[in-house]
Amino acid sequence: MDRYLDFWNMMAYDFAGSWDQHAGHQANVYPSKSQPGATPFSIDFAVRYYIEHGVAANKIVLGMPLYGRAFQATDGPGCTYSGVGQGSWENGVWDYKALPTPGSQICHDAESVASWCHDPSTKTMISYDSPQVATEKVNYIKHVGLGGAMWWESSGDHPLDHAESLIRVTVEGLGGFNGRHMEHVENVLQYPESKYDNLRSGMPGE
Repeated sequence: MDRYLDFWNMMAYDFAGSWDQHAGHQANVYPSKSQPGATPFSIDFAVRYYIEHGVAANKIVLGMPLYGRAFQATDGPGCTYSGVGQGSWENGVWDYKALPTPGSQICHDAESVASWCHDPSTKTMISYDSPQVATEKVNYIKHVGLGGAMWWESSGDHPLDHAESLIRVTVEGLGGFNGRHMEHVENVLQYPESKYDNLRSGMPGE
């Protein structure tokens, strides 16, 4: 498929969640040797698998989450948990802009390149990307020679003028919004053969 595609958006998130038996990292770069139960999957494994099977590295766009996945009644990554609790828009799922939760401590695992917050009073862990992890993922993108970054999804981020906006941290790390590496190509929004009148006419008024 690679020769027919301009790029691949790799969904490098949701590695761990409510379907697991242990609290884990949902978007770690590398596996954890010290806590393997916390990293059932990793970005590096997926990226290298695609490259080894014929996908051009510079066509892989690394997907990153703008939300966190929660685990309740846990001591942290790799430990058992019970339930995921509430969230911003779905049980156990919190917008990045709502994190860290009040009273929680921000933690970072240098080995797996992952971050989370943990509230010792409620024993709630939320796996999400911090600005530090976003910076390290930029370094990974550059090191492997990937094609760029994308997110799910932008409403979960802080505004771009906020110092801790993950989109801002990433774009600036890749050369800035006006840098020579930033692609400025508009999406194709013309569907003249659509069966819907508004799409055929170019979605007027939108």
